[in-house]
Amino acid sequence: MLGKKILAGIFAAVILIKLAFLLISPSLWLGATQAFLGHYPLMIAIYLVLLVVTGYFVFTRIDLIDVAVVMLFTSVLLGLSLIPYLASIPQLREAIVTVGFAKAWPALVIWVAIALAVLYRIFAKKRG
Repeated sequence: MLGKKILAGIFAAVILIKLAFLLISPSLWLGATQAFLGHYPLMIAIYLVLLVVTGYFVFTRIDLIDVAVVMLFTSVLLGLSLIPYLASIPQLREAIVTVGFAKAWPALVIWVAIALAVLYRIFAKKRG
């Protein structure tokens, strides 16, 4: 339980710090993000480590169907957050098509694995 609280606290703190930077000094936030974006392999490694750590807590302590519902909620919230930036999204779509699966395959594999596991849990559950 302590591990989940620590991860939840980190999540809340990071969100509040990010929003504070966006409100107080957007240029400072932009500079910080540009610095991170310059280290692609390091970013991938950090995200994979974070996925393993958080995934351990999520998939060992929470029902997979509940995880899927939370992921749906998060995806919808992310979509709502991106609506004001619709003018930039065509460039993103073009970049996704141009790059293809070559660089994004680890995330896509995880998405597919979760989706298949959820469908299996929904439809293969023994009735009665």
